[in-house]
Amino acid sequence: MPTELVAIVQDFTRWGRRHLDDAVRAAQQYGDHPKDWHRLVLYALTDALAYNVLLVGTLAGYLQEQGLDEDLLRRHLQTPDPDRYVTEEALDLLAGLMGRPASEGQREPTWQFVGRQIAECSVDRNGEEDLLTSG
Repeated sequence: MPTELVAIVQDFTRWGRRHLDDAVRAAQQYGDHPKDWHRLVLYALTDALAYNVLLVGTLAGYLQEQGLDEDLLRRHLQTPDPDRYVTEEALDLLAGLMGRPASEGQREPTWQFVGRQIAECSVDRNGEEDLLTSG
């Protein structure tokens, strides 16, 4: 598996976990304030969900590019419709992770930039794994 995919799993899992921890803290701290409780818990949970959906879509997009059987991909994703995850944002993130340039004359999409940054931080200039992916 490419080091960049390991890095994105680590990075997005870390961010998702932070949002889940925020949801737990909000649930504990705002029990006496229902409006704040609903708002803060749901914000944190939907933030975690967004990271997770984008991560799943990026990995699914990679597997599609590698020619993984569509039935097997559907089983792994536990959905009849893998494209619900493989969004334009997920494909942009994948493009950045894999070091693909932006389309000629086009500005680099935000998620492609994020993917490129994650990839650059996961592998040092000598091509050896950084601490991010080796720990």
